Amino acid sequence: MLIECKYYDVAAKEMEELDKQIAEESENLSEEELQLENDRRDFQLAEIIRSFKEKEKMKEIVPDPEKNALFIRLQRSSMELAKLLELNIVTMKKDDDTYGYIELSYGISWILSDSPKMCKKTMAMLYENADQICSEVKDNCVVQRFEFELEK
Repeated sequence: MLIECKYYDVAAKEMEELDKQIAEESENLSEEELQLENDRRDFQLAEIIRSFKEKEKMKEIVPDPEKNALFIRLQRSSMELAKLLELNIVTMKKDDDTYGYIELSYGISWILSDSPKMCKKTMAMLYENADQICSEVKDNCVVQRFEFELEK
């Protein structure tokens, strides 16, 4: 039995229709109305940015030793994973120990039943522990970026 759900295709079509609708509405507005709408959006954006900066100033950022230790272990095992599976890897940790990422890129990758168990465990730990994960296709490669917030 084949089950197929094309959620991405549906969402992309809805976004395309929304973009068309916005373009049509913009065409119907006079230059003055269009300028007023742009000014309103600019004001809202400036207000959001101001609010965010105020909250950032109040936030105390303290590195978490446990999160840092886990991240270092993940860096090491990801380096080994990249070597075994012939993946490209870029990893970075900020000097203040509050943020880091591990980025894997590849054309195609297989983790087979006879692959070292460490490969499956490392990938599972990356997915389980990352705070944000971004997967995209860039320059004909799949790029997966695992981001880690390392503060308390």
